[in-house]
Amino acid sequence: MYQAEVKQVLQKEHKDQPTLIQKASYEAIRNGASVVGLAKTGTGKTLAYAIPVLERTLKGKANSVVILAPTTELAVQIRHAINPYLHALGLTGVSLVGAGNRKRQEDKLKKKHPEVVVATPGRFFDFFSANRIKTSQIKSLIIDEADDILEFAKLELLSALGQNLDPDSQILLFGATDSEITKNCEEIFARNFLLIDVRQEQKSTTKHYFLQVDNQHKIEFLQRMTKLDHFKGILFFDSNKTMMRFAGIFGHTKTRFELLANEFGKERREKALHDLATGKAKLLLATDLAARGLDIPGVTYVINFDIPSESNTYLHRAGRTGRMNAEGYVVTLGDDHDFRDLKKLMADEVEIKRVYFAGYHLTTDRPKKKAKHVEQQIEKAVLKKKKKRKKHNKNKGYHPHYLKGKK
Repeated sequence: MYQAEVKQVLQKEHKDQPTLIQKASYEAIRNGASVVGLAKTGTGKTLAYAIPVLERTLKGKANSVVILAPTTELAVQIRHAINPYLHALGLTGVSLVGAGNRKRQEDKLKKKHPEVVVATPGRFFDFFSANRIKTSQIKSLIIDEADDILEFAKLELLSALGQNLDPDSQILLFGATDSEITKNCEEIFARNFLLIDVRQEQKSTTKHYFLQVDNQHKIEFLQRMTKLDHFKGILFFDSNKTMMRFAGIFGHTKTRFELLANEFGKERREKALHDLATGKAKLLLATDLAARGLDIPGVTYVINFDIPSESNTYLHRAGRTGRMNAEGYVVTLGDDHDFRDLKKLMADEVEIKRVYFAGYHLTTDRPKKKAKHVEQQIEKAVLKKKKKRKKHNKNKGYHPHYLKGKK
């Protein structure tokens, strides 16, 4: 299925068994077709499009492959994932991202004449409008996380780019959910696309739970969650403000955690990801935009601090765990009303079960009276401890009540 050089890299990285999306899309992409590829998160979509495109890329043809990714972190991640295959096939690549130094990026583009460019939309169109990259050069345009790209790039710009490519070029749109681009791609880009959708064929290894807890006790419950066996988690927030308020309070606990915020510089964001990946931190606090599409090894839990407003948002969050057939858990925190809203929101997508704490373990079995009594005792102890901290937190300008209803 793959060239010999590619097979060697796949064997070295223990990825020589192609996933469903990789098998289903290889021939079409290798033969130059424009494809919409839909697969669940964590199922090898990056290599599904990258390997066949790189195999058909000619050496010395500058900027012949352009990969657009919504965020800097995802662009860096893609570049890291394809690097071994670039080297194996004698190709070069550069990253053009908003967080990087523009002058250095321009110098690399001039000196390296790379065959492959991995870029964020803003920085790509900056170089494109300055005529540093020309449509006549591009033979393969790939839009990763196509379902989210419109949050970072204007549809008119993408449409104009696609429609001005050479008729023999290919456009690949890959994502986990449907979007305006994937549904209307033939009209937007004025060409035919082959749809390859394997989402229904893929067996999920992720379990979806709801843990009933009122807003005032979320911090204490989250502390207990971090003590679960093999815990490595991402805690998602709907807004940056709520996340920063929570971090101010959670910082008074002994839990090792990191933050991934949009306003952080590149080095700090990379440190946050590195600390979670290496186990220096057990929990990463993040917003949807900051963590879009990231592949962090070994994440066992995704926790929703609040209910996502859209099912696609929930699915993207959930996709940070249970990757490549590993076991994963999604736990949403909230009250009875939240549970009903979440069940309604996700009714056509996933089954969500109630889950309860039994000591420091989660169980779907409803606790018996004795267990409930233990829970109440734990809550009383937590409240007592909380009251002692309350005055200190208030003096610092933080209070758990501030989290309620504020975005």
